Amino acid sequence: MLGMEKKVRAMYGDDVESKVGNPAVEAKETANSARAGLAVGLLAIILALGVYVALDAKLSAVSQAVADVPAKVAAMDAKIAAFDALPGKLRKEMAAARLAELAATADALAVTLEGDANKASLAKVSEMIKQLKADVAK
Repeated sequence: MLGMEKKVRAMYGDDVESKVGNPAVEAKETANSARAGLAVGLLAIILALGVYVALDAKLSAVSQAVADVPAKVAAMDAKIAAFDALPGKLRKEMAAARLAELAATADALAVTLEGDANKASLAKVSEMIKQLKADVAK
């Protein structure tokens, strides 16, 4: 019944629950509300500033990482170029090792061979192997 009574009184303008307020109490309540609103506003500003500073720090870290990308790509390109040249270098080293073995074999044969003609021919072969080894090393 109370709900219906309030509706009827509200329709006819007879508001029983309204209080004629004391101006001093109203001023105090308004001041307290204003202080609370100011405090909430300051907290919101401080929070927004904190979020801004945190995001700025993260964005500067990301921009630094993006700025480092070209240098890292250049370093990777240099490494890839070194790997591309590696098979040719390995082939040269393998050929030089084989030629060194041939030169050692020729020197060992020179000791066991008899006859000046054979020794002279073997000396020519040994000299040609050494020249070939020098050319391969270039």
